[in-house]
Amino acid sequence: MVKWRLILLFVFAVFSPAIAQVQTETPKLTADLTDQQFQEMLGRLSDEQVRDLLIAEFAAKRAEAPETTGSLLVSAQNTGDALSTNTKNLLAKWPELGDAFGAVWSRLDAAGGVGLSLFALALSFFVGFAVRFFWRRKAAERQIVLAERNVGKGAYGTLGVIGDAGLFLIIDLSSVVAFAFSAMAALYIFFPNADIRAFVSAYVAFASVIMIVWSFIQLTFPQGYPVYRLVAIGDRANRILRWLILGLAGLWTFETYTSHLMDRFGAPDGTPELFGLLIGIVWIISALIGIRALHAETANLLPARSEPGFTNAFTRMWALLLSIGAILFWAFFTGGSLVSGDVDRIASMNLKLLLVVMGFWLGYRILAHYLRAQELEDAVREVIKRTARAVLVALGVVIALSIWGLDPATLREGGPAQQWIQTVVNIGLTALIGWAVWDFLKTFIDIRIAAEQPEEHEDEGSDGEGGLGASRAATLLPLLRSFALAAIGLTCVFAGLSSMGVNVAPLIAGAGVVGLAIGFGAQTLVKDIVSGVFFLIDDAFRRGEYIDLGSVKGTVERISVRSLQLRHHLGAVHTIPFGDIAALTNYSRDWVIMKLPLRLTFDTDPKMVKRIVKRIGAELMTDELVGGGLLEPPKSQGVVQMEDSAMILRVKFKAIPGKQFTIRRELLHRIRAAFEEAGIRFANREVTVRVNEDATNAERREAVSAAASRAVEAEQPAT
Repeated sequence: MVKWRLILLFVFAVFSPAIAQVQTETPKLTADLTDQQFQEMLGRLSDEQVRDLLIAEFAAKRAEAPETTGSLLVSAQNTGDALSTNTKNLLAKWPELGDAFGAVWSRLDAAGGVGLSLFALALSFFVGFAVRFFWRRKAAERQIVLAERNVGKGAYGTLGVIGDAGLFLIIDLSSVVAFAFSAMAALYIFFPNADIRAFVSAYVAFASVIMIVWSFIQLTFPQGYPVYRLVAIGDRANRILRWLILGLAGLWTFETYTSHLMDRFGAPDGTPELFGLLIGIVWIISALIGIRALHAETANLLPARSEPGFTNAFTRMWALLLSIGAILFWAFFTGGSLVSGDVDRIASMNLKLLLVVMGFWLGYRILAHYLRAQELEDAVREVIKRTARAVLVALGVVIALSIWGLDPATLREGGPAQQWIQTVVNIGLTALIGWAVWDFLKTFIDIRIAAEQPEEHEDEGSDGEGGLGASRAATLLPLLRSFALAAIGLTCVFAGLSSMGVNVAPLIAGAGVVGLAIGFGAQTLVKDIVSGVFFLIDDAFRRGEYIDLGSVKGTVERISVRSLQLRHHLGAVHTIPFGDIAALTNYSRDWVIMKLPLRLTFDTDPKMVKRIVKRIGAELMTDELVGGGLLEPPKSQGVVQMEDSAMILRVKFKAIPGKQFTIRRELLHRIRAAFEEAGIRFANREVTVRVNEDATNAERREAVSAAASRAVEAEQPAT
């Protein structure tokens, strides 16, 4: 018994480490585990094994994750290192550049000979250009008709001209399609070799691209029809510009297709990129020389330095800005390819970007010509152009980021540099769009307010009562403008804060709470604002109208959110909160009736007065000065009152508010002259005072003085 126990202890001592190792060994997760196997394995694991398994999985995921840049400085350093290394490696390929052309030569020689390849190229070009020639014999006649029938209408001044220009371009591009199709057909019919086809196809494509560029040049900068040029330049400058664009496009296209051909025919690694770098240097030098020559030719067309304004300054610096743009474009092409080593992708990206910029510029110039030909106010024309520029810039930034692969999702998941780029772009686009919307609304509101303003007339002798006020739109539009500014500004601020990672939900909620607190704590302010809203909805008054609030009266001069300002006819300005207005009388609506009392002697014939007033009323209705303000001619109402010393007759007329004072002045002048001619006399005012016969002289004087004072006070006008 003791012997078997010793044997068991020995076996346990020998195999226990191995058993422990098997039990404590942490299994590995694999993708081929079924759900049942995973559950069984999970049930056998201890806590320590689960911890080890999680650590291993985390380490594996971290190793697979791409490294992110820690800061802008690190990103710049990595970019500089890549640029330096790739440039050195590329320049080291200089001795092998001849081998690259030799590889093309050898492949063509093996395909049947270089001579056969050149013959295939010449034959394809001959067939393509021949077909294009016969195609254009008829098409050119149609283009001439399109061009000549719109010369008198100006460049792109109507939709018809724009449509004809599009048809002109389609006809031109159809000849390019005819060339490419016939050239490729000849190539594939007569030459079956794949290498010869690749060689010829590259340069047929090169020629097609050049002809497409030439078609757009003919459309935008024609030599024979200066009226259609999108930029007003002379013939010599136009010729320089045409050849500069064509030359730069030719260099770039030749380099692109030749580099592809080298790579296809087995050129040494790096030599096509080196060839592209050399052609790129020639390209940027040619661009700068051409821009300098063009600037010298158009210097006399630029605005003088003494002319202020951002647009004039921008126009004066066009050559410098275009040179900077060309250098940046070249740097994006060359520098980007040296950093990434992917020339094809960089070239494709920059080509797309160039096409987008050219398309936007072409569309904007056509829009500018179209607006110039329309009967629009200068302010409307300029705000439409500014809005179009803002929209095009915003779209251009978004499209450029998309072309470069910097979409918002990528930038969010990138390092600090990418996140800052996204923040700056978002804030910039938000500010740009917000400014464009505000500028558009403000301009049209200001134009509408100016159109709604009443004509100003000087009415000498007016006491300020009445007056033709602004329209309802002119009264409400300033408030709408202020509301639009506040709404757009707050929206842009919250959008900018959100782009910076700030949670704006608490801010919005806090603003609501603060507004509620202000509402409870400032009930008078709320009452004023609400009352003002309903007064404006009821159209109770407008700016420029004369109103009476009971305690004060005057012309409405300014309307704010909570109050209005009245200008009294004696000059004082009254500010009245809307909540304090109990009743309101408006003297400036629709029409006004003015009644004029005439004090005449008792021997006056009322019928004669009526005839005289009727004749004067007919004359005033046709008078150039006051006739337009009369709605009904003046007429006599006969005797309305008899006094001790006079007979009171009354004359009334109906007029446009604000015009009655000029009409009254002219009417009284004519009545006085007509009465004098007819012998009608105005009665003097008399005061009869009865006193006792036994009153003293002092008592008599006191009674006369009191009666005179009462008569004078009764005649005093209310202020």
